[in-house]
Amino acid sequence: MSAPRTDATRSAILKAAMAEFAREGEAGARTEAIAKAAGLNKALIHYYFGTKEGLYGAVLDEVFTGLVESFLRNLQGPGTPGERLLRHFLAHFDHLASAGAFTRLLGHEMMRARSGQATRISRIVDIAFRPLHAALAAVLDEGARSGELRPLDPEPVLVSLTGANTFYFISAPIYREITGEDPRDPARLARQREALLDFAASILFSEPSQGRLAAARILSEPRGEQP
Repeated sequence: MSAPRTDATRSAILKAAMAEFAREGEAGARTEAIAKAAGLNKALIHYYFGTKEGLYGAVLDEVFTGLVESFLRNLQGPGTPGERLLRHFLAHFDHLASAGAFTRLLGHEMMRARSGQATRISRIVDIAFRPLHAALAAVLDEGARSGELRPLDPEPVLVSLTGANTFYFISAPIYREITGEDPRDPARLARQREALLDFAASILFSEPSQGRLAAARILSEPRGEQP
């Protein structure tokens, strides 16, 4: 009868730790704050995860494993290769827009890398981005072989489309100054989502007009749950 309690305790610690690490980063996070948020004794953190570093590693595994599983489900789900790719890039945009744990944890790691500190980026790449990159390249190849998509070099294409999403949010303060609009305003986000899919369809599809029709259909689909 102890297993459900054990699972619930571990889940409570991870949930509280995810919020604390996303807010403060690994260096700034406090195990006392995590224990308090979880409503548990601090000793339980050490019992389940050993050290703060061990807990941070478990949080990264939880967040990025869930992320890649969600993206892979889309890429391996129903629809043509082109439709699956468009859904993927739209889901990626929506993850960034949500400013959830994925975005903030990765942001902390990138800042540490830029300052020359040790990072967990290699671990994150192994957990999520390497398998995701391979899956995206496979769908691009599938689409090219079917004739739906152009035969494109996957490296620059994937970097360009993923980077377009990322740059929009990184550059939000600049866009705000240029346009006088809040880049995270729902109406502005809706315009950017539409522009993103139009851009992706125009690049990816052998017949861009067919790609843009697919993009319009996908934009009208109900949004899925974010992991």
